Amino acid sequence: LKPLGSMRDRLKLQSQIPQKYTKAMATSSYCLPRLFFCIFSLALSIDHECGEDHSCDDLSVSFVQSNHRAGLKMFDQSDNGLDGAQKTVEYFWPSTVGQVGSLTSSRHAGPHDLSASLAWNWTDPRGRYYGLPAGAMIDGETNIYLQTNDAVRKFSPQGQLMWEWSPKRKDAEEMPDTGFLSQGAFYVSTTAGWIYAISMAAGDVLWKTKLPSTDPNNGWVTVHEGVVLTSSDARDEYKGQHREDKLADQFVTGLNASNGKVMWNFKPDAPVWNFMGSFAGDGTFTFQDYEGKAYRCRVDDGSLIWKNGGFENSWTDGTSLLGPNKVVYAVSNRDSNGGRDAPGDVSAYRLEDGKLLWRTEVPRPPNNLPAIGKLVGLSGLSLVQPIGQQCQQGAPTDVYALDAQSGEVQWIFNGPSQKSPLQAGDRIPEAMAQRALAGVRPITLPNPWSAPTIDSNGVVFIGSEEGPFYALADKDGDGQVTTAEVSSFDTHACFSGSAAAAIAPGMLVTTSIDAMYVFAH
Repeated sequence: LKPLGSMRDRLKLQSQIPQKYTKAMATSSYCLPRLFFCIFSLALSIDHECGEDHSCDDLSVSFVQSNHRAGLKMFDQSDNGLDGAQKTVEYFWPSTVGQVGSLTSSRHAGPHDLSASLAWNWTDPRGRYYGLPAGAMIDGETNIYLQTNDAVRKFSPQGQLMWEWSPKRKDAEEMPDTGFLSQGAFYVSTTAGWIYAISMAAGDVLWKTKLPSTDPNNGWVTVHEGVVLTSSDARDEYKGQHREDKLADQFVTGLNASNGKVMWNFKPDAPVWNFMGSFAGDGTFTFQDYEGKAYRCRVDDGSLIWKNGGFENSWTDGTSLLGPNKVVYAVSNRDSNGGRDAPGDVSAYRLEDGKLLWRTEVPRPPNNLPAIGKLVGLSGLSLVQPIGQQCQQGAPTDVYALDAQSGEVQWIFNGPSQKSPLQAGDRIPEAMAQRALAGVRPITLPNPWSAPTIDSNGVVFIGSEEGPFYALADKDGDGQVTTAEVSSFDTHACFSGSAAAAIAPGMLVTTSIDAMYVFAH
């Protein structure tokens, strides 16, 4: 979900959006990556009233008033809410990529046959394409929290809507960065820079804080050790210079999870894109910038411990991941353009001191978050890295499994190539129209794959930009995942790069850009 275009282009396109939109409606092959700036530039014009230190502390507002205290008290007893909880509440899938300490990997199994295990699905009642789902989370009672770019909804395991919350959005304000369940609260951000804590019990706002802005890319808000991690201050700037086509967050920001107060801001060497902070559980966290440089910082004050790697003047749509083996895996391209056959790199750094352990070249851009876990038929941990160049007709896509200790290739799955100038679900005129009416981006331009998830059986679940949702396993151990070893379900739509399959006992949830699917087994 990446915007393109200079400020001059945005202003020009703003005046032309009726004609551009009419043209988009006329043909399903229409592809205009800069179209989104017609909408998002309006959000950037909002007066954020923040100081030059980017703290905006005076705009942290608590909604835990006395008239809500009775409901919050009950909420605290059951879910250990914001009022000084003593024990940690665990949820099956608290972020769209799972639990802190085991991100992208589940202790539970997914369904064996996707085509035969769909229990129910959801599409926006206003029209199938209005909602633009970003991902789903699952609490300890297997309730599902669906985040779309304009709302958050809580469903029972059987699909009953329990509550719905939407921020009071201005212009093209959206929520593309997926949220996090922690201690009875759902934490989420908007592109206008608002960070919210929402009651998981009732969908009420507990507090909100205003940052300058957050970029419109598909990253993550993460929470641990009483700190909310996000990125902020979206600008098309690179190391003090204007950079065409790369609107990205300049800072990593830590907020107090109890009251929303800004604790610190950290400025990496290059901007961040699809930001996700991985907590190490020892008072530190890791992340990467869009050049693929890995960082380790302290949770309490954001101070730097080490940084390493990256390619100068490059850009990737991918994201780093900290494994349970105390290794940081970062992805990078070798320039800012990429391309269908442009090689990239996956690099492994030791958490303790940032030492490079190995680096493996992959034949296409690693424009996705990897996953780490144990795979079918293999001993030890494996790193699953999706690769491919999105938004290029005919560009192939693949999934690589690498040995997490050495970087050696273990197996390859050759996915579909992009059939049209736009990805599945983006190339439908009706979809463009409904999203525009909903006040969200009319085209999504997502990563080539969803984020991957590895279940307890060692099966990889992942969604393709061409619509199929796959269950992958190299059952015969020959190094190639073939059609006979794949289970699939066609959603006919692409997936946000931050939307991994969410797994709980007997349940798997996945979201394409126009629907949520719940599988039971």
